[in-house]
Amino acid sequence: LMEEHFNENYAQSYKYPKAKFKGKIVNLEDINFGKDGTYTAKVEGKLTFHGVTNNISLDDVKLTVKGDKLKGEASLKAKPEDYNIEIPSIVRGKIAKEITVKVEIDYSLYKK
Repeated sequence: LMEEHFNENYAQSYKYPKAKFKGKIVNLEDINFGKDGTYTAKVEGKLTFHGVTNNISLDDVKLTVKGDKLKGEASLKAKPEDYNIEIPSIVRGKIAKEITVKVEIDYSLYKK
């Protein structure tokens, strides 16, 4: 319920229904996409949320390779003010100072 109110009232999800992240793995040499396993990726990119784009660095992205599938999991913290989200002072103390954004990806690996 709290998340729903935050999205509707402050993040204006009716106006900005999606967040977008575009980035790249900066430590590709540490990841063997041809071998099953779990790897830690470092990712840098840009997060667009509420119409504002900021640079983001993630040092602990979990990538799991299994066969021709790649799964990724990450989370990041974002401050509402960094994305021009205004929180009225009357409720500011009741809302977290940072938003936790969880990301999950599923890909099929391309084999040559």
